Amino acid sequence: MSSSVASFDLASPIGPWVVVARNDDRVAQEKVAALASGGVVRRLDSRNMADTAGLFTEFADKLEFPSYFGHNWYALVDCLDDLHGSWHGRRPVVIVVEEADVLVGRDFLPLFVSVLCEAAERANLSLDADGLPRSRPPFPLHFVFFLARSEVREVAKELGARDDMLIRESAGRLLVWSQSE
Repeated sequence: MSSSVASFDLASPIGPWVVVARNDDRVAQEKVAALASGGVVRRLDSRNMADTAGLFTEFADKLEFPSYFGHNWYALVDCLDDLHGSWHGRRPVVIVVEEADVLVGRDFLPLFVSVLCEAAERANLSLDADGLPRSRPPFPLHFVFFLARSEVREVAKELGARDDMLIRESAGRLLVWSQSE
């Protein structure tokens, strides 16, 4: 496995877009902590995300989505790709899902991760909804899921049901990208 696949950089606009790690993964925790000084780290509480309505509300509240946010998957991609609020400033953004074990086994987990990959790909590569380049510069957007009780392999098995994501297991964590067509 190449070093580019085995590692991840949360401060740059390169994949993986989603990282799934255990709470005791020091490297992942340190990378999130290091970004806090020059970027933005927002933490979501998965206990509020046990269903899709709660998931959309948690994102809207913690990321200060505009009032017209539609509380659906398409609207989530759009709002993540075009982050609003004075807190952003085109700095690297990492959204951390704490205690992501709550999401393991939920029927929407694979779709949720796929949607996050789509939003991150659009933001990181500065692409519009049709996959065409935008005039604005890219900005780093990544998602980190921390697990306390579940195993990374459980999540890999669930995500593997979709064919629109590239999933690699490396150093005890999952690295997830959008699957190129």
